Amino acid sequence: MSLTLQPLRFASLTNMEAGQLINRHLTDVGSIDPGLRTDEPFNTYIQQLTAQSTTYEKALAQVQTHEETLRISRADDDRDKAGRALELCVKLHLMSDDEAEAEAARGLKIILQNFKGLSSLNYEAETMAIDKLADELGKPANSSKVELLNMESYITRLTTKNEAFKAHFDSRIQSEAHAEAYDMKVVRKETYQIYKEFCNYVLAMAKALKTPLFIQALDLLNAGRSYYANMLARQGSGGHEPQQPT
Repeated sequence: MSLTLQPLRFASLTNMEAGQLINRHLTDVGSIDPGLRTDEPFNTYIQQLTAQSTTYEKALAQVQTHEETLRISRADDDRDKAGRALELCVKLHLMSDDEAEAEAARGLKIILQNFKGLSSLNYEAETMAIDKLADELGKPANSSKVELLNMESYITRLTTKNEAFKAHFDSRIQSEAHAEAYDMKVVRKETYQIYKEFCNYVLAMAKALKTPLFIQALDLLNAGRSYYANMLARQGSGGHEPQQPT
C-alpha cells in the first residue's frame, strides 16, 4: 500500500480558506470512531489544533473588523455625495425663473447654511447633524418647499445613506468593544506549524503501523487537501506542490 500526503500549497490559501480547511479537518477527523482514537499524541494534536483554530477565528474576525473600517469610509463618502447633491439641487432652483420655486429654494438654502460643512465633522457628529437636517426639512413649513421643488428623492437618498453608515459604524463599535488584539500573520504561522506537524505525524504513523485510526485519518486529510489543491489549481494559483508535503 502506497501512503502519501496530498500536496497542497497552504501559503496560497487566503486567510478565510486556510481557516475553513482546518475546520473541515477537525470535523472530518472528529467523525472517526472514538474507539479507534486511543493514540495519545494524535489526540494531543487534535486538542492543540482545536484550541489554535479558536484563536485563528478570533484573529480572522479582527481582520474582518479592519475591512469593516473600509466599508465605513465608503459609506461616509456615499452620504457626503448625497449631501452635495442636495445642496446642488437647491442651488439649481435658486436660478429658476419661477418665483415660487426660487423663493422655496432661498428658504431651503437658509436651512442648509445652518448645517454647512457636514462632511468635515467627525463620524458621529455628522450622523447626528444629518438626522437633525432631515427632521428640519420634514417640518410642515419646509416640507411644502421640498415638495414644490420635487426634492423628496434627494432627502430620502441622504437619510438612506446615513442609515447605512450607522449600521456599519455601530457594528464596528460593538466588535471592537469585545475584541482582543491579534497579529494575523503570527497566528496563521503558528496554526500552520501545528497543522503541518499533525499531518506529518499521521502520515508517518500510517506508514509505520497501518492501523485503522491512521489510515482513516490520512484518507480524510487527503480528501480535504485535495479539494483545496484542486480549487487553487482552477484559480491558477499553483495549488499542487510536488516537493516536501506540507
